[in-house]
Amino acid sequence: MRAGIKIFILAAVFLAFAGCGRPREIPDATLREITKDIFLSNAYVTEHRGTVRMDSLDIYTPIFRKYGYTIKDFHYTLSTFAKRKSVRLSDIIKQASDELDAEAKFYQKRIDLLDSIDILIGEKFRTKVKVDSLIRATRIQDTSRLKVTIPLQEGKYRISFNYLIDSLDMNNGQRISLFTIDSAGRHTLINSQWMTHRERQRKEMTVDATPHTKKLLINFGTYPKTAVSPLDVTIDSLVIVRYLPRQVALDSINRLLVNYKLLIDGKEYDRLAADSLAADVRPPWISAGDGGERR
Repeated sequence: MRAGIKIFILAAVFLAFAGCGRPREIPDATLREITKDIFLSNAYVTEHRGTVRMDSLDIYTPIFRKYGYTIKDFHYTLSTFAKRKSVRLSDIIKQASDELDAEAKFYQKRIDLLDSIDILIGEKFRTKVKVDSLIRATRIQDTSRLKVTIPLQEGKYRISFNYLIDSLDMNNGQRISLFTIDSAGRHTLINSQWMTHRERQRKEMTVDATPHTKKLLINFGTYPKTAVSPLDVTIDSLVIVRYLPRQVALDSINRLLVNYKLLIDGKEYDRLAADSLAADVRPPWISAGDGGERR
C-alpha cells in the first residue's frame, strides 16, 4: 500500500493545479472515502497500464462528483491541512489505506469460505470411476497393461497413484501421459511428465472433461520404440475420481435441501413435492396438525 500512497500524493499535487474559485472544504470522513476511491482508481490504472492514461483527469473527476465535490474543493481542502493541528493529511491517507486493507481481508475470507463450500459440495457428490491396486510391467509385451482408458462425462477427474521404476529397468525417457479422445477418435495430449527411476513416487493429476471429450487415455510409462528388456514398472493405489460440474453439484445439494413433502391441512404443497421427486430417497411427510413425522 506504500506505493499506492506515493501515487495518491502525486495525484494530489497534480490536481492541486486544476483551478481556483470559491471552493468548499471537504469533511475528513468524506475525504477519507474519496481517498479510498482514488487508491482503487490508481490500482486499476496500474493493472491496466497501456490502456488507461494516467494523466487523464477523467480518472478522478467522477470520484469527486460522486460525493458532491469538485477538484477545486479537493485542492482547497489540501491547502487547509497546513493550518490544522488536529489532523494531518498523512493521517487521512493512512486511515484510508488501513480501511482498504481491512476490507480486502474481509472479502478474501468470504472468497475462501465460498471456495471451501464448493470443495465440500464437490466431495459429497464425487464418484470413484476406477480403482486398481496393482499394475506391473516386466516385459515389452506388458506395456499394454500400462495403458488405461476410461469413458468421460463432463466434470473434473482426479487421478492419483504411486509408481516405481526399479533399478532393473534399463530404459530411459519414460513419461506419464494423459490424452483425451473425442467422438471422432482424435487424441489430444493434455499432460505429460517425466518419470523418476529407483524411487517410489506419489502422483496426482487432474483433467477437466468437456461435453466434447469422450474418453481419457492414461499411459503409465511411455516407453520409446527402442525400449529393451527387462522392464520393471509398478503402478499401485490407482484411484480415479469424478467430480460433478459446479452447477450440477449445486443443483444436487439444492434438491437434497428441499427433500420434504409438506402437508398443509391434508393438502400436499405442490412445489416441494415436485422438487422432492428428483431426490434419491423417500422424504418424510410433515403434517401441520400432529407435529410429527411418518415414513
